[in-house]
Amino acid sequence: MSYQVQFDGNVLLQLRGLPEEAFDALVARVVELVDAPWDAAVAAPGHDPASRDVAFGTGAGLLTFHVDDDAELIRISDITWIG
Repeated sequence: MSYQVQFDGNVLLQLRGLPEEAFDALVARVVELVDAPWDAAVAAPGHDPASRDVAFGTGAGLLTFHVDDDAELIRISDITWIG
């Protein structure tokens, strides 16, 4: 089963400022997630259990997303790059 990926509007703006190295690492991680969206840390207690965080780019980036198993959809809501 492969999930579809949707980027929230603010994430599309964040993508513009990413260096090429970060963008490539992000794409590689998202490709992995479409086949295994559960391979990520569940958000802190008190948050929606479908919200998850995962590192990318050898730990220099953080990707926050929501998994909708019924719709087989990953909705990416935030990207942070400190590299």
